[in-house]
Amino acid sequence: MSDGYRWKALGARIREARVRAGLTQKRLAELVGVRAHTAWCWEAGRMRPQRENLVAIAHHTGTSPEQIEGRDASEAEVLREAERAFRDAIEGLPTEDIASIRNYIRFLKAERRRRERGLR
Repeated sequence: MSDGYRWKALGARIREARVRAGLTQKRLAELVGVRAHTAWCWEAGRMRPQRENLVAIAHHTGTSPEQIEGRDASEAEVLREAERAFRDAIEGLPTEDIASIRNYIRFLKAERRRRERGLR
């Protein structure tokens, strides 16, 4: 590309995921542990995030690195991965902690719906 924005499509997907998650560029940068300018460069397509940053971006935006990279990952596989990770994470926790996690997930879903209604 002549404008030097080599990773423009990747940057657009990062921005889309960030906005969908209700995060500012500055807040995403803080969560990932980079400067705000670095996040701007990613979204502008000037820089490609390192793998660990891409994983962190995906984590904090509720998506997957594959989706941000524009690769086709079947939704079923993504759900299976999440289920495995969730089972591993809660293994051995007391029932009341698992109930608290379930309530937190419900809260997050309700907040996401609220934000989406507010954006329309």
